[in-house]
Amino acid sequence: MANIRTNNIFAKNREGKKGIGLGLVYPCAEAIELVGMNGGFDHVNLDGEHGLFSPESIDAMVRTANGYELTVTARVPSLVDSTINLFLDRGVLGILGPHVDTAEQAKQLVDACRFVPDGDRSWGGGRGTFYNDGGLLDQPGTQRTEWMAQTNKEMLVMAQLETATAFENLDSILAVDGIDAFAWGSNDLAQSMGFPGQPDHPDVKAAEASIEDRIHAAGRNMSWDLMATINLPNLILDGTRAFLEARS
Repeated sequence: MANIRTNNIFAKNREGKKGIGLGLVYPCAEAIELVGMNGGFDHVNLDGEHGLFSPESIDAMVRTANGYELTVTARVPSLVDSTINLFLDRGVLGILGPHVDTAEQAKQLVDACRFVPDGDRSWGGGRGTFYNDGGLLDQPGTQRTEWMAQTNKEMLVMAQLETATAFENLDSILAVDGIDAFAWGSNDLAQSMGFPGQPDHPDVKAAEASIEDRIHAAGRNMSWDLMATINLPNLILDGTRAFLEARS
């Protein structure tokens, strides 16, 4: 039987619950170990767009997370296929594609994340595909197609809508198959709307609320419908501030 990684976020969603995750903006295997030991967490998210991650550190973070049966998702730096493959080939099971402004870019994201016939993901030889080992992948008569189909089902694909252009193109973006959820980029959106540095501007919040309503009306999800993630820097900052305030 081929090895198939299970996406814990989808598993929790099937129970009517959200996946609970830890967000990292820099490599920290110890943080993953701590939440893994504590229990209760389902996934780890790596910010590969603004965070400090090399291919080697991504591999180490995924290996550590998998040791505690935690799913790994990542925001990637770009929609370029080879860039997304660097994450998928390490064993990442969820991708948030940044700056999706058009249906063409949405399709590019899906194609990079999913194997045929649902996409056009390139086959790699890293730990994401069990180092291309036939004994771990192949099933008699399937030529790996069953493994590819099952992996497609476990792959979480999310598009980040970060500009007024993306909002204007929402209908065509929603027409693209294979995107499981959408997210904002409020700071970049505010800038594109003429309110730089004002992500909480009433016009920005109103635009987001309107688009979220349209996404839900189309029967689609926002990322926060599926998961809740706490970022490690926030945990550290909130904890240190509480500690200092208690002793002031």
